[in-house]
Amino acid sequence: MFKIKSKNKGFSLIGIIVSIFIISVGLVGILGLANTSLKGAGLSKARLIASGLAQEGVEVVKNIRKSNLEWDDWYNSVVNGDYRIQYNSAALMSFSETPLNLDTTSGLYQYDSGGNTTFYRKITLTKISDHEVKVVVEIKWLLKGGQHVLIVEDRLWNWK
Repeated sequence: MFKIKSKNKGFSLIGIIVSIFIISVGLVGILGLANTSLKGAGLSKARLIASGLAQEGVEVVKNIRKSNLEWDDWYNSVVNGDYRIQYNSAALMSFSETPLNLDTTSGLYQYDSGGNTTFYRKITLTKISDHEVKVVVEIKWLLKGGQHVLIVEDRLWNWK
């Protein structure tokens, strides 16, 4: 008896469909990971900017305090409430929901010139005692439809 060998060798239709499915699942996973990485990079950049703006807020309030040599003079001028400040001003401005502007020439955030950003800064001053003022800086921003907040707190003391 003769055995007939089949010369038809190749892939079956089911094998091809399974292979395409496995490759597709792998590609979807890789693309999802890339998308998450890009979102994370954008959020990290915004958090870095927000932390710088918060630190700047605290430092400007400290400089305003230092420019008044006597604690009592500065302390008596402080009213509990919310304010805006700017890096090149020694005055507290009344608070309003005004976004910070970015001056692309200087790279500085301010209220006077430049294009609107998604960052908002609020400074809250609270008298704790005759020798202590609490400074809270709140930075808000929108990123891809989500609102984010960074809050920094510091205390100023009558150290003289």
